[in-house]
Amino acid sequence: MFPQELLDEIVEWLFDDHPSLMALSCTSQCLRARSQALLFHDLELSPRNRPSRYIPLLEMSPHILNYVRRLRIVAEHITLRNPLPGRPVQEDDSFGRLIHALINVDKIEFEGIHSVTVANSPDLLPIVSSPRVRMLKLWGAFLSNPQYLFHILSYFPSVSSLHVDARLHIKGKPPSLDPGSFHVTEIHMLTVSSPLGVFLSNTVASGWLKHLRRLIFLSYSAETLFIISELIPKLPNLISLTLGRPEYNIGDLQTLEIPVFPLQRIRSLHLSLPGFTSSLTRWWLSHLTQEAAVSLEHLAIIFHYADASAASEMQHSMVAWKDAESDLLRLPRLKSVSMKTYIESRSFIIF
Repeated sequence: MFPQELLDEIVEWLFDDHPSLMALSCTSQCLRARSQALLFHDLELSPRNRPSRYIPLLEMSPHILNYVRRLRIVAEHITLRNPLPGRPVQEDDSFGRLIHALINVDKIEFEGIHSVTVANSPDLLPIVSSPRVRMLKLWGAFLSNPQYLFHILSYFPSVSSLHVDARLHIKGKPPSLDPGSFHVTEIHMLTVSSPLGVFLSNTVASGWLKHLRRLIFLSYSAETLFIISELIPKLPNLISLTLGRPEYNIGDLQTLEIPVFPLQRIRSLHLSLPGFTSSLTRWWLSHLTQEAAVSLEHLAIIFHYADASAASEMQHSMVAWKDAESDLLRLPRLKSVSMKTYIESRSFIIF
């Protein structure tokens, strides 16, 4: 008889092989628990997986739902009440019953959540609300008022990792964000899309990001660079900065006065640079100096190119970084440097 620890380790190797995990869960009692834990680690509620589908499982084997740690909700398809005027309200308690049974969920992802979703289903956030949730992701959020972000977060007071990929539809002057009664103990990691940058700068003084250690922008523009340069000095614990794919209009830097980047406390810097211009590359090289990047330990760069025809520009950028290699090696705390090339076309992607 093998030790249980060894059997669990063997099962772990099949974490993404659902047919094998299902077979193992029916084979032996000593393999069942770990197999079920991997099978039900993630749960998605969507048009294909409606809450009512899991009610029989809840009634027959309620212990299985204790294995769920990550919950993904396609919010635009979750309707707890019939919103159409002139029709009786139809309650469906399967969603609430299922959510209340998921006592170990610590990661929640919403896809497509917006004000209309909550108007149609006013009980959605109160039902899902949990002090146990540590990671919250909002994919494809549609915000007519960025203040709505704090409304959502008020239901998850223990979140430490926040991911917001949002589209904004604001008429007139953009409103400033007020966290109000929103209380988050410690947000250590924040991932946002470029449009939310200006609103972060309007709220950072409130202190809700004072514990932030890692800041990630999924994409960035020249305006985003200005905003980040103002944010960094106001985030005393920030040590890691990631700038995702640059927006295409960032190539025109001649008419923009890019600020000096306060990198003194940054230990890890991840950059994506446009392949069609070298102006942004030169700008970053000018700021990666011994004086400005005194604490930098890890540097990672990805060069983006539209297609393989940009090979000459690719070579130009790589030569620029090779010429700067001696300067980078002089950074007092630098431990690692990595560079990758990303070529995108209609038919292939090469790393």
